Amino acid sequence: MLFICACSKNNERKFNFIYSVELESTNGKKIEMWIPVPKTNEVQIIDNIQINSDGLNYTIEEEVVHNNKYLYINEPAGTQNKKAISLSFDVNRIEHQNVNYKGVDPQQYLGSYSVVPTGSIFSKVIEKNNLSKNNIRAIYDYVLSGMHYGKPKEIGDKYYSDPWLSSEGRYGDKAVNRDEVVGLYKKAKAEKGNYTFGNGNSIYACDIGVGNCTDYHSYFMSLSRTLEVPARFHMGYPIPGGKEGKVGGYHCWADYYEEGKGWTPVDISEADKAPDKAEYYFGNVTESRVEMMLGRDFILKGYDQGIINLFIYPIMEINDQTSSAFSKSFQYKEI
Repeated sequence: MLFICACSKNNERKFNFIYSVELESTNGKKIEMWIPVPKTNEVQIIDNIQINSDGLNYTIEEEVVHNNKYLYINEPAGTQNKKAISLSFDVNRIEHQNVNYKGVDPQQYLGSYSVVPTGSIFSKVIEKNNLSKNNIRAIYDYVLSGMHYGKPKEIGDKYYSDPWLSSEGRYGDKAVNRDEVVGLYKKAKAEKGNYTFGNGNSIYACDIGVGNCTDYHSYFMSLSRTLEVPARFHMGYPIPGGKEGKVGGYHCWADYYEEGKGWTPVDISEADKAPDKAEYYFGNVTESRVEMMLGRDFILKGYDQGIINLFIYPIMEINDQTSSAFSKSFQYKEI
């Protein structure tokens, strides 16, 4: 069945997307890998899915909370040589505004996630800034004005300097400087923590105010849900202009629910990077993307490390231990 969004004057884009993973030999040690698989919904049609596991055993599983699909590779005998895995699919994606999604219960999207809590600090932010469930645009504007896009990993790298961060800048509720942002990244990396950018940690986003799309939209979700407004987290890939090429990495966005209007999308980090489009990104999502996963805190079959905060890149275990002995790449071609 084909789905169509009940929105007028939609632009659409049709393209093939290839999700590629190259594995190192595991020298006979058990390998497990999890890769997200996109689904058709009211704003995208996914067709012609082709999986090449290079001989590795796999199944297609369904994540039970949000009904996402994923590829589960489970090879007890491991590998003795390199393997090349690919997931290819066609996408027909439309630009959309508010949408009524079939079979979605808004009440399911009011609680907390592991790093997206509600209440507490967010109740104080709401009270201090007079935020209300009757004015979601004010929540969008508050996050947009309070957050700063940046992912500085070293002093002097791209995101450390203008136009991302400045030497005079003080960021977040804790009024940190850019050196402290770098320090928090290094500390989190050393301790395998999540109090840094890129983890969708809404307390970090509130405190520090510097991050990527995961942080903006987690902050938005914590504020919205604290106000008892259902809000969801979407994760996928942005598709560049042009007929074909590489996709550099993931992107995420959010939507919120209003009775009678359905789910309205917001893309606050893109609005921050392109201020002239701030009006557009409140209530609109471009056709140049594909959604891979919905929600947070995933429980995946066979995974031994507990819940998964974010799931967009491959996850791998060797002999039940987390491993990064693989490389990933993404390509698209218009059709």
